[in-house]
Amino acid sequence: MKLFSIFYLLIYIYYTYAFSYGKIAVIGPTGKLGREFITELNRNNVKIKILNRHYYNTSNIDSYDIIKYYNTLKNIEIINGDINNQDSLVELLKDCNTCVALHGSNRITKFSDFFTYNYNDLTHPVNVNYRGIKNLIIAANKTNTCRHIIRISGNGENPFSFISIIINFFGSMTKPWNYAGEYLLRNNKYGIDYTIIRPGIMTYDDDKYFSYKLSDNGKKIPVSKISYNSIAKLCFNCISNPNVKNTTLTAMTVKEGYGSLGWSSLLQNVNKDNRFFPHPKNIIIKHYIANGIFIYLSFIFIYKILKYLIFF
Repeated sequence: MKLFSIFYLLIYIYYTYAFSYGKIAVIGPTGKLGREFITELNRNNVKIKILNRHYYNTSNIDSYDIIKYYNTLKNIEIINGDINNQDSLVELLKDCNTCVALHGSNRITKFSDFFTYNYNDLTHPVNVNYRGIKNLIIAANKTNTCRHIIRISGNGENPFSFISIIINFFGSMTKPWNYAGEYLLRNNKYGIDYTIIRPGIMTYDDDKYFSYKLSDNGKKIPVSKISYNSIAKLCFNCISNPNVKNTTLTAMTVKEGYGSLGWSSLLQNVNKDNRFFPHPKNIIIKHYIANGIFIYLSFIFIYKILKYLIFF
């Protein structure tokens, strides 16, 4: 009888812990993707800790109201802080198994950016997408509990693509600093596992007439639209799937019948990163060169238009 009791106790422990999501830390919980992801976690009764950077600034009414709503949910613990504040990150990651970093810089390029780098601006991508990730890795190592970081990023390996140039021009050179943050995760010296997700163009559109396609090693897939809800579900699937650790995943949608209807089957077939990813210094230089060429050609074009209008 005692043997049976011990057996059932072991079965109980196995199912309780082997399939437990643990406590999940979320950075960027008030963004469009962040809201969808919190909803997904809440639906599955997962314990959550979120980083609230709006505690000192209530001017963003939308985000402030979302935080007030999160405060009413019993499974959410709110930590006031910022990606640039390492102490607040340590507090966030305490007792958490996984951190899902959904944050990103939404800074719009300023006119002064054409004359100086403005790296002292804490909203600049160099601080949010690069130095912020560095802070996150160090904080995770200090906790000794958070050993997996899931990061939403973008493909920054094509500096001369038109999409990259336009995003960099209006978004304060966000692409190269996103890539630099990826590089820190892949090459961190603390043995912290990572999952980098490069989604398509995220929208609120429903993906019900499309199927999912996923590639590992950061390999390109033709860019497509994909819903915030679909990427939120992908992030959720990545939490409990050991197969995704130390991978760079590209996630898109394709026509119905040409992909999978769910993420689980796709995640079973992904492989760990095993290709060469260029050093960020080379990527960053190419991005700035591409952006400089675009600005130069734009000024030439505007000059010719003005010249034509004035003299004719």
